[in-house]
Amino acid sequence: MIADGGRVLSDLATLRDQGELFGPVASDPTLRRALSEIDSLALDRIAAARATVRRKVWQLIAARHGGIPASPVADRDLGKQIVIRLDATMIPSHSDKEGAAANFKGYGHHPLASFCDNTGEALVVTLRPGTAGSNTARDHIDVADASITAVPWPYRRNLLITTDGARATHYFIDHLHDLAAKRGQHLEYSIGWELGEREQGAITPLPQDVWDHVTDADGKARSLDDAGVAELTGLLRRSVGGDQLAGWPQTMRIICRRERPGSGAQLSLLEEADGWRYSVSIQGWSRVRR
Repeated sequence: MIADGGRVLSDLATLRDQGELFGPVASDPTLRRALSEIDSLALDRIAAARATVRRKVWQLIAARHGGIPASPVADRDLGKQIVIRLDATMIPSHSDKEGAAANFKGYGHHPLASFCDNTGEALVVTLRPGTAGSNTARDHIDVADASITAVPWPYRRNLLITTDGARATHYFIDHLHDLAAKRGQHLEYSIGWELGEREQGAITPLPQDVWDHVTDADGKARSLDDAGVAELTGLLRRSVGGDQLAGWPQTMRIICRRERPGSGAQLSLLEEADGWRYSVSIQGWSRVRR
C-alpha cells in the first residue's frame, strides 16, 4: 500500500477494490492485528530496511546529478551539508483515539518528526500523545540520533540540525555538542532559544548601529526600519554580573532577530515599549578533527 502511494490505513480499500489486479488484500481487522504485533525489534528491522533503500536511492541521485541536492538558503545554498530539521506538530483528532488528548491547540496527537531538507523526505516520526511537551529533551535526542542514523554514512560527516521553538534545553544542546566533538565529524545546529529576562537585559542596551540587515528570500537586504539581526553572545558572556552562559558550550552563539510586529501579535513588555518583536536562536558548530 505504501509503495502504491497510500497515506492512511483506509487507502488499503483502493487495493482491495481491485483484487483482479492486485490479488488478495488483508481485511481491516487483519491489518490492525498485524500493526499491533509490531514490537521494538520489528521497528528496528523496518528502520534498517528503509535505510538500505535510502542508501541505494541516494547513490542513484548522486550518480545522476553529481551529488545530493543542496539545501537552499535565500539566494544561495549550503553546498554539501546535509540539513536535518526537527519539528513537533499537532494532529487533531475528531474522536477518542489511542494517545489523543487535550492540548493547547485542541484535541489530538503531538508527534515529533525529522526531515531531510536536501531531499525533502521524512527521516523519522515518533508518535506521541497529545499531552507531550514541545521541548522534551529525551524525545529530541532520540529523534536526532535516529535521524543521523537514517542518513547514509558518507553524508553524516557534515550535518546541520535545526529546530524552532523553545527546544534549547541544556540536555539536548549538550548532546549535540558531544556529537559535534567526535573525531572527523562536522556538525552545526540552529535552535530556537527562549526570550527571557537574561536575553531582554542584553537587548535593551544595544545601540542602534549594531543591528545588521536581514536578507529576504531572494537574498536582498531588508531595510533596518523593517527588520534587523544582532549577536548577544559577548554581552551575555561578559556581563556585569559575570558569565550568564556559564555551563553552556563555548562555541555556542546567541543571535537575536527583530521585526515589526503584525496586527494582533502578543508582545512582551519590552516589545511593546520598543515597537519590535524579538526572536532568539542559538548557533553552534564544531571543527572537523582528522
